Amino acid sequence: MPTITDVSRKAGVSRSTVSRLIAGSGYVSESARKAVEAAIAELGYRPNTMARGLRSNRSNLIGGVVVNVGSPFYAQMIGGIQLTCRSANKSFLVSSGYADPDQEARAILELIDRSCDGLILYLENPLGEDVLAVIEQSGIPVVSIGGDECPAARAAIAIDNFSGARDGMEFLLRAGHRNIAYLSGGLVYRDMRERLRGTADALARHGLTIDDILVIHGNFEERFGAEATATLLVEHPGITAIFGGDDDISAGALLSLKRAGKRVPEDISLLGFDDNFHARHLTPALTTVRQPVDEAGRLAARLLLSLLDGEAPTAREFSIPTELIIRDSVGPAPASLSG
Repeated sequence: MPTITDVSRKAGVSRSTVSRLIAGSGYVSESARKAVEAAIAELGYRPNTMARGLRSNRSNLIGGVVVNVGSPFYAQMIGGIQLTCRSANKSFLVSSGYADPDQEARAILELIDRSCDGLILYLENPLGEDVLAVIEQSGIPVVSIGGDECPAARAAIAIDNFSGARDGMEFLLRAGHRNIAYLSGGLVYRDMRERLRGTADALARHGLTIDDILVIHGNFEERFGAEATATLLVEHPGITAIFGGDDDISAGALLSLKRAGKRVPEDISLLGFDDNFHARHLTPALTTVRQPVDEAGRLAARLLLSLLDGEAPTAREFSIPTELIIRDSVGPAPASLSG
């Protein structure tokens, strides 16, 4: 493997000149720069990032924990974080916490052990005192997304799930729907609890309660949406609208509705949440609540990079609004079934 000495010899310049060019610090003449770049390309030299990190006391690694890296929802968030980190010449290392307190703690400790310069955490459970003590001892900055399960976080970013669900349910109610099924992603998730609060708020504005609609708990999977909807059509044939806890659930619901010969939205309206990439490509295109998770990721990365540069954030708490995206899957309640 070629070394920095090999590059300096090939380019006919000193080791310090090569080091300055690689580190981007100090003056290097144009002729020397071209000679070094040509030597690096010819030799296939790669800088030793670990050694550079030791000299600068930085690893240039940002660590992240999300619920599940395999989810399209978190993939968008990870994409926003990674693009922002890359623009600052930082690498991003991410792990799943699976909404489990032990797995979340393990992921955080592993990232700290890998000498990450800072952490971006999307957690579902409050951290234990032992993990908080390790974070404090490490001295690395932390930015959280979602809730505020990490008191050590210097900045916390929340997405307004409450208002998003309230606006979605309000849209269904204004369309005349009263026989509504809500397919929940499960109360273990903070976002889901906030969406149910928003749903209840919209119902209260119309003199209704959460008990006036049908709530079915499951998970954030297409399979749950399909199976729950198939059961709904048999056991609750008067349902005129389904509000999916996320777009994956709604995609499964749409599949079952089509299999049963139900027209969307003429027979049953369908509403989603998240505005994942496939929402607009369904037939009919899915009306949904957009949750800008990529922007949350970019903001978290920007805040963490500023903290690493010694700049305090303008506030500790930031909120990102949701947006109702109206497409083709919601229509007026059928007159004979709206109740």
